[in-house]
Amino acid sequence: MSVPTPPAPIAPSRRPRVLDAARTALIPLRPLTIGEILDGAFVVVRRNAKMMVGLPLVVAGGTAVYLLFGLGLYLLLGNTTARWAQILFTVLAGLAGFFLLIQCLVWMTAVLSRVSLQTVLGDGFAPSSSRVSLRTSLPMFWPVFGLSLLQYVAASVVQSVLGFLYYLVLIPITLLGGDGGFGFVASAALSLVTFGVTALAYGYLALTVPALATEGRTAPGWIGKPLKPTTVFTAFERAFRLIGLSNVVRVALVMGGAMVVSLALIGLLSAGVLALILLFATSIGQTVTAVVTNPWTIGGVLAFSAVVAMSALLAYVAAVQTLLYLDLRMRREGLDLALRFDVVPIPQPSAPPLPPPYPAPSFPPPAAGPGATP
Repeated sequence: MSVPTPPAPIAPSRRPRVLDAARTALIPLRPLTIGEILDGAFVVVRRNAKMMVGLPLVVAGGTAVYLLFGLGLYLLLGNTTARWAQILFTVLAGLAGFFLLIQCLVWMTAVLSRVSLQTVLGDGFAPSSSRVSLRTSLPMFWPVFGLSLLQYVAASVVQSVLGFLYYLVLIPITLLGGDGGFGFVASAALSLVTFGVTALAYGYLALTVPALATEGRTAPGWIGKPLKPTTVFTAFERAFRLIGLSNVVRVALVMGGAMVVSLALIGLLSAGVLALILLFATSIGQTVTAVVTNPWTIGGVLAFSAVVAMSALLAYVAAVQTLLYLDLRMRREGLDLALRFDVVPIPQPSAPPLPPPYPAPSFPPPAAGPGATP
């Protein structure tokens, strides 16, 4: 007589292997150090240079075309219209171009945050969606538009307050210290403190971009996406909650380091372009003094260097922001545990708690019969 075979136990459900980000992650899934964040941003840009550098080139190319178009139209109006009309057009076109450039930069940073997160976590970022591109990121444009407006207002207020406080403290230092060593040391210390506070304020504003890009309604479904989407307004709350009080100095050092790297890149590129211009000027018989003292030459070199460096700077800054965002979520919410282990629930910072898990299925004991094994 055949012995009835008990049904095989059902294995507990696991995430698909493609979501096992612990094996494919570009960084160690643990809280990162400051050096790992700054160095890891270079690794992210180098690992996915086609997307990280190629996408910002679209913005850089559009900016260059807009500048050339505005310059040509300015010269044309100078020969056909009155002087006041030429100046009015230049001011209006400059303001419109600056506003559009700021919006495109914030939107591009949000797109690159998704690309950076996908590069860091590997294929486990969004296996059910297509690769991140400008076309797939168009639904994020208007939310980022509102975020950029709020960022502009907040940045203007912060800069005004910091500038007022800086000169309010600098005036008595100058009067008391004069030209002596105390005045120089105090002024340098004040400038260093102001730079740190500015970097911290920029860190708060910068974290709103990856928070909205990776937690918003249109964000791909990655492992750390909360059930309740992050909006334009709650993105600022997310930034404050992630930083808290224990990570203030940390965020200031990370963003200060990113700002120093960006300024150094623009300075090196400007020096190289200016050296080429000086070599060309000396080859055609022009003096070096005439080239260096020409404001149009210096302004053009700086503008060209900023436009060319925009692609690399956007990619690096977006990678730094994304790594800092991941680091703070791992420190504050234990996101690294949810990425590494299936049994750890995904942290829900702004959503209601997850429903209780279903009870494990129970199977009836096999029917007893002749020769049955207990």
